[in-house]
Amino acid sequence: MEGGDYRDITYLFLYGLSRNVLCRAKIRDMKREWREYLLEKADRSAYQAPVFWKMLKKEEKKCARIVLGLLEDLRNCEDVRAEKAWVCLRYLIRSGYRAEEEYLREKKEIFFSSLWELAGEEKGDILLRSSRICMCLLMAEEDHREIKADKGIFLFEEGIKKTEELWKNGEKTTTDSSFRDEKAEFLHIWIPFFFCLSKAPAGSARIGKKQTKVLT
Repeated sequence: MEGGDYRDITYLFLYGLSRNVLCRAKIRDMKREWREYLLEKADRSAYQAPVFWKMLKKEEKKCARIVLGLLEDLRNCEDVRAEKAWVCLRYLIRSGYRAEEEYLREKKEIFFSSLWELAGEEKGDILLRSSRICMCLLMAEEDHREIKADKGIFLFEEGIKKTEELWKNGEKTTTDSSFRDEKAEFLHIWIPFFFCLSKAPAGSARIGKKQTKVLT
């Protein structure tokens, strides 16, 4: 997709997983030592926009920080730790968004507008609705399913822009380019369509059979 533009959806990704009841339950099952390690990684992350963290309740905030720690390992590590982070993130997504996964599996053709409608149960929360679509895009990308662009993609793009404006409005104290350079480093969405996890370990899509053990 040469010449495409990308949007950083890191906060949206954190928001979706931390607000998902099933994902929070899986995170609670993690070993304490690993949770504490991931929380420390999150504390050193560049993603500290106050406006985002104030939106979450206590348990949601902790879960979001743990997911952020996983993302930092995925982005910055080149060894088995990065692979473990990817397997865990994949497990959380597949566990928390089973209905969406089944929808993607059953449909012969998938249009962007159909994903927007699928996420329509959360019409009152544009962040939650957009995050559900992000999870669908991740699963579709991993499963090699084509999402056909139509008018729905413009609705999603508008939702992404609104979330970006929300985060930027809360970053008044950070105006230099260093933060902007760092924050687009690992989760990107290309328009009209391309979704990827930067620095995901080679062969990561083939290790789904380890799902039952990744949180231990």
